Amino acid sequence: MKKILTITLCLLLGLISQAQNKLSLNDVIGLAKVKSIRSKQIENKYQNSYWRNFSYKRQFLPSLVFDGTLPEFERSISSITQDDGSEIFVNRNIISNRANLSVNQLVPITGGSIFMRSGLDNIQLSGNIESTTYLSRPVEFGYSQNIFGFNRFKWDKKIEPLLFSEAQLLKTEEVEALSMEAVNKYFDLLRDQLSMENAEKNFLNNDTIYKIGKGRYSYGKIAENELLQLELSLLNSEMAFEQSKLNFELSRQKIATFLGYSSQENIELILDTLVPNFEVNYNEALNYANQYHSEKVQQQREIFEAEMNVARVKSENRFNFNLTASFGLSQTADNIEDAYTSPQNQEFVSLGVRVPLIQWGLGKGRIKQAQANADLVNSIIEQEKIDFDQDIYEKVAGFNLNRKQLKVSERANEVAAKRFEVSKQRYLLGKILVTDLQIAQQEKDNALISYINAYRTFWQSYYDIRKTTHYDFESKTVISN
Repeated sequence: MKKILTITLCLLLGLISQAQNKLSLNDVIGLAKVKSIRSKQIENKYQNSYWRNFSYKRQFLPSLVFDGTLPEFERSISSITQDDGSEIFVNRNIISNRANLSVNQLVPITGGSIFMRSGLDNIQLSGNIESTTYLSRPVEFGYSQNIFGFNRFKWDKKIEPLLFSEAQLLKTEEVEALSMEAVNKYFDLLRDQLSMENAEKNFLNNDTIYKIGKGRYSYGKIAENELLQLELSLLNSEMAFEQSKLNFELSRQKIATFLGYSSQENIELILDTLVPNFEVNYNEALNYANQYHSEKVQQQREIFEAEMNVARVKSENRFNFNLTASFGLSQTADNIEDAYTSPQNQEFVSLGVRVPLIQWGLGKGRIKQAQANADLVNSIIEQEKIDFDQDIYEKVAGFNLNRKQLKVSERANEVAAKRFEVSKQRYLLGKILVTDLQIAQQEKDNALISYINAYRTFWQSYYDIRKTTHYDFESKTVISN
């Protein structure tokens, strides 16, 4: 009794295990989006863009920075100028400390930056001469600006948001592309699975027919040539069955590792014959594609980048002024308390100028090159827009056609299977030749492969439309990931 219960339990566990490994197309796509290595790569790529955008926004907020040297030590022999103008060499040991606390703020409109800083320096001198000195800077304000220079922040405010928007849209497209890859893996295994089952049936049918043929030959009802033909068909079907088992095993391992399982995972597929019942309108698809496809954002970004390059080259080949100004308070003493007593004004102003005088047309050539590149970018994008509209039309027309062809392939598969069964029965009754039976079997096998390929093509075009338009025409919602 115990043995029977153990066997029953093992059978039930085996059935449960098999049920868990029977996957539909939606199951495969869902697992691919969650468990596949490609899905992790898509998320990592998006996170890279997310944190780039995060850093871009944070650079315009005030930053608080501490910097210093705690401490710096130097031992050397240095020359010292005496009161009478002579110089002597003395041993010096210097320990210096420096600490600064600053608040920095970018000014995107002008491309400049402002700062507020407070600091304290200390120098301890020992050796032939011993002293301790403190230098305080209680408060200091400063501003730096390239007056006619290239303002990168102005262009970043145009380009960086487009980069992040492009990354968001591209993530959706890559997820749909992953679905297309999952469709391919699914139908690779399903084709080999059904081909293996079909090859096994062919082998069993040919074995039965060969045995019947041997009986007929022994009674002289068929010629030896026909019996040999039956035997050859049996041998060919056996080899085809063995090959189909190998193909199935290879495809099973590929889809298992693709879905994040062990290569030894037992997987069987279920063919869901229900397909979405809708047609796609070209104008509607084009409208959504123009709104949401990453290529449109990419084109706008490339135009801005080309214009930015022109502005940068122009600024590098004309006169520029660099202004740096600061105002603060400072004091020095031999102790910290006095170093902060009655601080004195401290001002600094610097105006640097750079004027290209003779370049023999170098600057002009660089500007013309940048402008020509910008014109090229615009012309390429104009052509891309025309190609994009044409591509949408082809995909929409292809999807609507594939849906109709799937129905035809499904019916052709049913007809071919039924014709083979009829031909087999007629051959067993001796009403047709073996060549007619073999033709019917070959047509059945071809119809099955065409049927699976039609399913593959339909679902490929289904997810391709979703990828291109970012729209689910079945549920009538915009796709977001």
